[in-house]
Amino acid sequence: MQPMLSAEREVLKTLRRENKDLWNRVWSIHYDACFVNAVCDTYFPLPLVANMRCGAWYTSPERVQSTSYFKSTDGHMHQWNFSLKRANLHLVPVIQDAPHSDLTGMLVVDSTRRGKRYPDALSKTVPIWCAVLTKASFLRYGTPHCTALQLPPGTVSASERQQIEARLDEWVSNFLTSDLPIPRLTKPLCPFHVHPGHCPAFPTPSEAVHHVVLVSASALENVPHRSEEHASYVQGAGDDHESWAMGLTPELFWKNKTTILGPAMKRPALAAYIEQIVAERALLVLDDDGAYELSTTGLCIARRLPSSEAEKTQYALMVHCTPLPQASSKQILYCKEETGKRGLYDFSAYLGPAVDAVTDALIASDKPVLLASADYHSSAALAIAVLAASFDEHRNLIRARRSLTLHRAHISKDTTQRRLHV
Repeated sequence: MQPMLSAEREVLKTLRRENKDLWNRVWSIHYDACFVNAVCDTYFPLPLVANMRCGAWYTSPERVQSTSYFKSTDGHMHQWNFSLKRANLHLVPVIQDAPHSDLTGMLVVDSTRRGKRYPDALSKTVPIWCAVLTKASFLRYGTPHCTALQLPPGTVSASERQQIEARLDEWVSNFLTSDLPIPRLTKPLCPFHVHPGHCPAFPTPSEAVHHVVLVSASALENVPHRSEEHASYVQGAGDDHESWAMGLTPELFWKNKTTILGPAMKRPALAAYIEQIVAERALLVLDDDGAYELSTTGLCIARRLPSSEAEKTQYALMVHCTPLPQASSKQILYCKEETGKRGLYDFSAYLGPAVDAVTDALIASDKPVLLASADYHSSAALAIAVLAASFDEHRNLIRARRSLTLHRAHISKDTTQRRLHV
């Protein structure tokens, strides 16, 4: 029995090694991206949307019209939710403003590594989103007509469907009473599902619905590669990239795809090449990424590295979230934040002091405050925290210290969510 257990452990180690192998990952992503490209051609001219973060690996930046953030967590069993923090309302114009009025909608691409046909984001989170937006529009504007909750056949049990349907009215009510704008839909949002091995012909163009095509990029079964690639297929290869990508991002992958997958690239050389392009990217100062001001709040967010001396005259304070902080000064606050999931702990540690520093700067000066990070995530999250902690429901800065203290004593998850739309 003991030798058998030892052999099984060795097999599991080999499988884990193959699963995290960089070569296997990039070739699996390429294979799945070819499927996504074919789906785009089949359902042309529907706009392509990459569901972040995983979906961006499988979608060519040249074809992507927008991105979404539908979390699988909001579709997990007994955790179903329509998230006001992730309302994805920017997708409504993408869906409705199609060049052909009788063929409207979008393609949403994602993947899963869990041995399932669809990630929960596609099987449940997006269908919930479609149902809530459609009913909210009907209740607010009288249009369009409501349709039944549409989930992929054979994926969601009848019991789970009933439990989700029982929560729909609650989510619609929360949406209608939030500060978020309620989009006026011209047609109901109608999801249907596509995966490798199941790519049905596009339904007859219809003036009755917006087609929300949910594309699961990865095959459930093992996929043989060409012998010259010597790669093992990894389902959902783009998922959990912190564990395997060595700093490679979807943006860098697509930019360097010809070299990464080219005939001159050999397995032993791939890791060194990835390290090289990641290092080169880290040296770039993203001067081309302008700062976006959040309405009239005085808060600006940007995707960039620590900036030039010239910006000191433009901003009252610059906050930089970076894994390589320098010594902070009166005008520049560096917040150390590692990349990946470890950065969540760093963010929690500096959040309070950073919110106080930003608030003090806004009160003391008429100049705006710049919040900068490498990927917008941290700067946007910090902006939300400042809006919740230091602004009233009309998005006016609370300047009096006593009023600020009283305001912060009553902050809740609900009040934070209600201020997300700026």
